[in-house]
Amino acid sequence: MKTLAPQERNPFADSASKLLRVAMSSPAKAWGIRELSRMAGTSPALTILTLRQLQRVGLASRESPTEARFLDPVQLLRDWAAWYVMKPVKYYRFSIAGVTSPNAILKLLSKERAQLPGQWALTCMAGASLVAPFATFREVHIHLPKADQLRRSWQDVLRLTPDKLGPIHLIQPYYADSGSYGAQKIQKLPVVSAVQLYLDCYRYPVRGREQAEHILTQVLMPRWRNGR
Repeated sequence: MKTLAPQERNPFADSASKLLRVAMSSPAKAWGIRELSRMAGTSPALTILTLRQLQRVGLASRESPTEARFLDPVQLLRDWAAWYVMKPVKYYRFSIAGVTSPNAILKLLSKERAQLPGQWALTCMAGASLVAPFATFREVHIHLPKADQLRRSWQDVLRLTPDKLGPIHLIQPYYADSGSYGAQKIQKLPVVSAVQLYLDCYRYPVRGREQAEHILTQVLMPRWRNGR
């Protein structure tokens, strides 16, 4: 596959990635440029520039001046994950006295969910345990935009204690804007989209890539085959 030219728009950047997240809902579809732009909340100009970049590396084609098609969603997702794994993510670690197991932490989050501020959602292995269980996990990762501003409130609600080895990670995501797109609710708990879950698991060091592939084969690919 051709590499991305540094002077061209990166299709995996925050704003541009909104287009990919929308397209991944139905990657076999011939997408109208205006429809894709409207659903992603981006300008037609950004959409065209992003598609041009994906065309250049063989991951999209223009069906007509007003339509485009994404050619290989699996390769697109894997290329995206390989790029994303290098991006910095800021996080804060905590523990809770007397609450150590991941399941106990999830129960507490469910109980206190209405009191917790921010557009938060489970991700990494804890999120995957609710979407496509595969590997055991000992840590709970929470996708929390503006975590640097909201963590004090979380500490108060959950009685969190800062702990460099704690099992609870409040993540200030690299995708501050688009990362919350497609978040879902499972067993009363918010979970990031399957696409974002794949990306986050892929970069997780302990069996993360195995879990990511499990999400791909058991969740995303069946959806794509069924056209949803």
